[in-house]
Amino acid sequence: MAWDAPDFPQAWRELPDPPLVVFGEGVPFSVEDSGCHTAIVGTRKCTDEAQRVAFELGKALAQRSATVVSGLARGVDAAAHRGACYVGHRTLGILGGGVGNVQPRSSVPIATRMVELGGAILSERVTGEPVHRWHFAARNRLVVGLSDAVVVVQSPAKGGALISAQLALDLGVTCWVYRPDKGLDTPPWAGNRKLLDEFPSMGWHSVEALAERITKGHSIVNAVVAESGLPSAFRSTWRHIMQTRGAQLDVLAMRTGTDAASMQKQLHAMELGGWVRRMPGGWYVPLKI
Repeated sequence: MAWDAPDFPQAWRELPDPPLVVFGEGVPFSVEDSGCHTAIVGTRKCTDEAQRVAFELGKALAQRSATVVSGLARGVDAAAHRGACYVGHRTLGILGGGVGNVQPRSSVPIATRMVELGGAILSERVTGEPVHRWHFAARNRLVVGLSDAVVVVQSPAKGGALISAQLALDLGVTCWVYRPDKGLDTPPWAGNRKLLDEFPSMGWHSVEALAERITKGHSIVNAVVAESGLPSAFRSTWRHIMQTRGAQLDVLAMRTGTDAASMQKQLHAMELGGWVRRMPGGWYVPLKI
């Protein structure tokens, strides 16, 4: 799609260095698309809490018909896309490399599901073009430029999420920064702390409250398609498995407050029902996205 195509985002045309052409798979833009676009960004080496928050925020926004935009990278990006896919709503991934070679490879199933759900994966890079580190920083301007709000879930002292936050400030895009209950003074949250020290009003903690604020109070309208047909007794366990694309029995028991024996029975029933598969090492991975 060239920059003068009717559906090309006006916000991208107005960037200091707009892409002249973008390549992609799926349905990226529509003249009729007036839904809120929200960028969810963060570190690849995220904590379990950050991964959970990114998944839940992607889910909460998708339930309110907002379109999640992120980079399909490992960690926060992938979790946010999974949250939106869990609902069954469209989400957009903007890659640092070409769309014909999604990296990391662990994101390929998510990218496939995104396209199936009416979303898209996009890049300004030609498939086969060598990928350089600066390409990932450059794509951040496209993520931010396409969005009505940018949400930083987790960032260390340096990283792409901080670049995205600065771009949001430069472009006048509303920026939000997650404030964890504890650990803000530790290295994994150093970037969050830096932003919150400078801009305290950017802080947020409740996923549902932020989703409502971003979507201007839009009520939940989309059902969670990934839970269709799933017995209600299994839903808490299923959500934990989907957040990380796999978890071990003891971790699931701890997170759901269930004893190991009961959790094993539950997982066995889910395996017989075609929801999960047991892998070596006691890992259970989802069979449905």
